[in-house]
Amino acid sequence: MMDDLVVAAAQVDLDLLAADHNLSTIQRAVDSAKRDHGAHLVVLPELANTGYIKERDKAFGRRFMEGAEKVEGGFTAALGEMAREHDLHIICGMAELHPTIPGTLYNSAVVIGPTGTLLGVHRKAHIPGYEKHYFVPANTNAVFVTDLGTIGVGICYDNQFAELTRGYALKGAELLVMLWNMPSFSNGGSILHNLTSVRAFENRMYAVSCNRTGDNNGMHFFGHSAIADPVGELIACADEADTIISATLQRGRLLEERAQMTIFRDRRPDLYADLVAPL
Repeated sequence: MMDDLVVAAAQVDLDLLAADHNLSTIQRAVDSAKRDHGAHLVVLPELANTGYIKERDKAFGRRFMEGAEKVEGGFTAALGEMAREHDLHIICGMAELHPTIPGTLYNSAVVIGPTGTLLGVHRKAHIPGYEKHYFVPANTNAVFVTDLGTIGVGICYDNQFAELTRGYALKGAELLVMLWNMPSFSNGGSILHNLTSVRAFENRMYAVSCNRTGDNNGMHFFGHSAIADPVGELIACADEADTIISATLQRGRLLEERAQMTIFRDRRPDLYADLVAPL
C-alpha cells in the first residue's frame, strides 16, 4: 500500500428509492472528504443508490427493482465523474440489476478509480433475513489491486464471516473495507466498533467500516462508522450523527505489526478442515 493513505468514511443518511437525491448527498460527502480531509479513498454505505429494503412485499419489490441499475450505468458514471473530479478512489454500495436476468438483483459494491474507471465489483455473498427475497448471493471473493494498495471488500453480513476476511488477507489485502446498512433493532452501535477492531487485529491489516444513518422502512440505522489500525486500535470513529471520519493509514505500521506477529506463518490449516465442511 502507499506510505500514507488517507481514507474517509462518509456516514450519511440515504433516501428510499431516490437515486438523484442520494447522488447529491454522495457528491457533497466526496467534496468534503477531499477538501477537508485530503482523502485518497472515500467509502460510502451499502445500497447507496436505493436505500434499504423492507419485508417481503411484491409491490415494493417491483419499485425497488425499478430503482436498481446495471453496472456500468448512470449511477456508476456519476461516481466516476466525482472520482475523476477529485483524483481519488471511491467504494460505494448499490443495488445492481443482474446483467442478463430481468427482475434479479445483486447487493453490490463498486470500486472506482481516480480516472473514473470502474476497477471492479464485489457482490454480496452472504444474504441474511428477508434480503433473500430481493438479492441473489454471489461468489465473489477477489481482492482489488489498486494504486492505493490491495483492498478486500465486504458488504454488511459478509463481514460477520471471519473466513472471508482471512481469505482476503491471504490474497494480499492490506485494507478491509466494510460497507453497512446495520440497523438498531438487533445491534447496538458499539458492535460495529468492536467488529472493525477485531477484523483488523486478527489479520494485522487496516479496516474501515462505513454505516449509514437515518430511517428507512421503519428501521433506524445507527452509524458508528470506524477505522482501525493493524492491532485493532480505533483511530477514527463516529456516533449516530451524519459525519465524515478519516485517518491516515501508514504502510510502515502494517509492516511492523506483521513482523511482530507472524500470523500467516503460524496458521495451522491442517486443523481447520471443519471450517469448510458442510453442516
